Amino acid sequence: GSEEGLQFWAHDARPQRRTLRDGDTSNRVSRIEASRGALVVATEGGAYWSSSGTVFQSLGSGSADQSVAWVAVRRAVPSHAGESAAGQPGPGLVEVWSFGGEGLVRVRGIEATAGLRVLDRVVWPLPRPAAEAGVVDLVFDRAGERLHVVYPDAIAVLEVEGSDPRDLRWQWVRPVLSPGAAIRRLVFGAAGNVWLTTDHGLLAANALTSSFRRTGNPAGSRECSDLVEANGLPGGARAIALCRTSLLALVDDGEAPAVAAELAELAELSPAADDREGGAAGRADSPEPITLAADPPVAEIRSRALARVGLSVERADTLWQGLRKKAFWPSLELRGAYDADQDRGSSRDQTFVSGDTRNLLDRDRGEGRHYAAVITFDWELGGIAYPEDSVDLSRELRQVTSLRDDVSDEIHQLYFERQRIRAQLATAELLAPEEAAELVLRAEELDSGLDAWTGGWLGAWRAANEASARNPIHPGRSDRSVD
Repeated sequence: GSEEGLQFWAHDARPQRRTLRDGDTSNRVSRIEASRGALVVATEGGAYWSSSGTVFQSLGSGSADQSVAWVAVRRAVPSHAGESAAGQPGPGLVEVWSFGGEGLVRVRGIEATAGLRVLDRVVWPLPRPAAEAGVVDLVFDRAGERLHVVYPDAIAVLEVEGSDPRDLRWQWVRPVLSPGAAIRRLVFGAAGNVWLTTDHGLLAANALTSSFRRTGNPAGSRECSDLVEANGLPGGARAIALCRTSLLALVDDGEAPAVAAELAELAELSPAADDREGGAAGRADSPEPITLAADPPVAEIRSRALARVGLSVERADTLWQGLRKKAFWPSLELRGAYDADQDRGSSRDQTFVSGDTRNLLDRDRGEGRHYAAVITFDWELGGIAYPEDSVDLSRELRQVTSLRDDVSDEIHQLYFERQRIRAQLATAELLAPEEAAELVLRAEELDSGLDAWTGGWLGAWRAANEASARNPIHPGRSDRSVD
């Protein structure tokens, strides 16, 4: 399935495109599920069923179909509707569960050669509101008794045998994940074990309700998106995981060369003859242990990295202290005023003096100027006990704490994977030459990541402590000053 349609091919033929009938949206495929020769295809135009792989029928409601992202198929034999007249079991009852724009939908029908005879179609209530984080996977357990709706942080489990939408009883399973990790896929293994692929590594457990643990590196610390566990995998591998930069095979001790050779053959690559012939000789040379450069304590690297990206704990304390001191700082108001006035006046009079009338004119003028200045200090002393912005600061610090956990987890993964590589290289005689070289390159890659997180401080520390390279510090257990 691809964004350009559904593709089918045999080993001895060219790929052929299967065009679905509902336009371009139906040709954008997001998932394919196979069940005993039948196919269920999830597309942007809805879900489609095909009993033979040639004719596809829509499982939509008949109106404008909603996009479907995830599908899961469950088979069961009905107790009465599927029995023949002789009392023998008739055609199997099939349930197709899908999740998409319409929500969680169950389509139940009886499989026939021509297609699926639909009996009912029910939209089931979701365990969470649709506005929350979306579903990332939809899967049944190997017995087909429980439906698992997988969210990035939790898994909702539903007993589907004989269930009615009005009597739903969802059970929540919340695996303990690395800080900031999000679930990508849930896979039930053949031996009863359970796998979780996350963006912070591959996790495994003996059962869904058991404690999940990281698998061995490199899968345990890489972003993984899918996993398959089945018989007949290349070289006898137990499982193959699709991770961010590579395809990783889980093998038993001693099976790695066979898996690598078969995967190379599948990829139309052939190992060099000298590599195949010289592998055993390389092991017999008993090479000297390889020593990596010394590392400072992980706590110092973590504190340097957090300080560099502005996520140190001291920053939060400083913000709280500043918020409490804010009440002692008054708001200052300065007001100024200027007033000017001018008076103009005149008066007239007459007088008779010495036998003659005289007109008298009197004028007067007055001016006034006034200045005023006021300085006002206003203290909100209630903020000493109850800072006004404390709620906003608390919300901000919660987000900062989440970011700090993510950064710390990244630092710890890089640091302790490097220490595990250090331990492996200490017994280089047990490693193949190409494996030792790959481990050294991986250690340099991890060291570059740590140096980038600390802004180059790690390289400067090593340059100033070259003498300590002969005595590597045990991870996290040194009390010696590193400055």
